[in-house]
Amino acid sequence: MRCLYCRRPVSILRQVVDAEFCSSSHRRRYRSTSARALRDSGELADYDDYLAIIQIDEKPPKNGKFSIATAAMIGLVLGLSLWFLPSAPVPLPGSELRYTLTSNPVSQKLRTLFPDTPRINLRQDFRMGLGDWLGGSPSDSLAGALKTDRLRLWKPTLGLSDYQMEFQATIEKRSVGWAFRASDTRNYYAAKIIAGSRDGKRSEIERFVMIAGREMDRVRLPIPVHILPEQLYRIRVRVKGDSFSTSVDGQVIDSWRDRRLRKGGVGFFAEKGEVASVRWVSLSEPDSFFSRLFAADLHAVDPIYGFAPKPAYIPAIVLLPVR
Repeated sequence: MRCLYCRRPVSILRQVVDAEFCSSSHRRRYRSTSARALRDSGELADYDDYLAIIQIDEKPPKNGKFSIATAAMIGLVLGLSLWFLPSAPVPLPGSELRYTLTSNPVSQKLRTLFPDTPRINLRQDFRMGLGDWLGGSPSDSLAGALKTDRLRLWKPTLGLSDYQMEFQATIEKRSVGWAFRASDTRNYYAAKIIAGSRDGKRSEIERFVMIAGREMDRVRLPIPVHILPEQLYRIRVRVKGDSFSTSVDGQVIDSWRDRRLRKGGVGFFAEKGEVASVRWVSLSEPDSFFSRLFAADLHAVDPIYGFAPKPAYIPAIVLLPVR
């Protein structure tokens, strides 16, 4: 079968809807040509009216790109509105550290579809003694605080690898020391902050590695924060992969890398002539994609001080107690 207008073969698929023309445009052109021939022969006087009717029937199809983009933008705005306008808070179960999670249905659905890994949420304020700690001496705990002495490790953390350690401490004599990635008392990373003085002596951070009971690579560096004895400071240590960083009251003072120890928990220690008092310590998961994504819905609550930080400040699940 050939097209009446161009005489080319009509495709098999086209023949299903129109066996005379290879396209709709050729059908319209054929009608126009036929009408023009009739007009020239005097048999069609209202040719202009005929063309006007054809043009009305030949309205171009609407372009859907703009409408699709607009609908997508409206959907995005509505989704963000539902995300950031939560309903009343719902308390999450917890032992000592409590969190409230808004019951936003959109975020709850996303958490169901994309479950995150179980969260680390540990806290010790030493009011119940040192039953979860290994090593040290019997006099380490006094009046709801941990007095640093020989290395003491926190048992629930020994199987972990990546975490964020945070504690509040006062330096009584010279420095406060802590351990991380500690599998036992012979294998761990160690660091300590050495206090300065009011007469201008600078504060420093010192760190080393203990492998099979042998000390390696001890380094001492100045820090940009002036630490004084008998004052309370909040120290945060972030441990992730081969990267470690330390901050004091929110200001980063040290960052370094090492690949020798891959797994282990946290603890506290003091060398000769050093004493510090640790009020509490907590462990949480370091920042991940979903923890940052869901951070707008999360509020940490300190059960002792009743303090909840502003939502805009929370990059992950962290405790921010009041000094």
